[in-house]
Amino acid sequence: MLRPHVAGHLYATCSRDQTGKCILSRKEFKTPVHISKPYWNGQSLLLNLMCPTAGMLAGDSADLEIIVEAEASLTLSNPSSLRIHKMDRDSDAKWSQSFRVEKNAFLESNPEWLILQGESAFTQRTTIELAKGAELFFIEAIAPGRIAHNEAFSFRQFRNRLSLRYDGKLALLEKHCVEPSQGTATAWTNELGAPFPFYISILLVSEKLEDNKAFWQAIHELQDTGFRIGSSQLAQSSCWCVKILAQDPIAARKACSAVRSQYYRAIQREAAALRR
Repeated sequence: MLRPHVAGHLYATCSRDQTGKCILSRKEFKTPVHISKPYWNGQSLLLNLMCPTAGMLAGDSADLEIIVEAEASLTLSNPSSLRIHKMDRDSDAKWSQSFRVEKNAFLESNPEWLILQGESAFTQRTTIELAKGAELFFIEAIAPGRIAHNEAFSFRQFRNRLSLRYDGKLALLEKHCVEPSQGTATAWTNELGAPFPFYISILLVSEKLEDNKAFWQAIHELQDTGFRIGSSQLAQSSCWCVKILAQDPIAARKACSAVRSQYYRAIQREAAALRR
């Protein structure tokens, strides 16, 4: 008996009301995406995404459209890992997400791990558009398998496309297809010599970072034996990317938490407690 495919979505808009409080002025979701009750801490609206199913299976798809309107602030968190399960050849799961952050608005997207389990195939497409003056903290965190099952790069394929536009201009376009059986994961696997290297990419956007030498010095001083960290300015001067490769999830979390703390300090904003 064939399992029916699950096609879920989340369409949400964060707005600031007349009292200055951030609210969800639009929300619509369908399994495998579920959301918590939003939490307003006086600074940012926290919204937790959850996957009530066991993860994504062959043929499953999810579509996210997140809008943060002018002057609003949204922290988007995912307290559980997104697991991509084993599937038959010539099948995959798909995740498409778009984010629009308007003038003087703020978005943090901080998910848990994307875990590419053995013999899985996953396609992810991300589009981010920011107006001038908008700020962003955006994480991609990827694990190449389950440690307990000794799955080091035993997934079949991972396709990823990410574009970032700032003030209508392209700041970043990344496209890659990782197929371990074809040898396309060597840059990921060889750098640390660890059997399960964990990869994190962080996009940072703020005009306050443009001439902040102290911030970038602090980032580079985070370098540790448990992970490698590097940063580069993107095509638009307010946009930066930080890459982390860690030998285990503990080292990865340590590095990511330090970057997050330094970023919020630099932009003079209070970080929301992720409540996870």
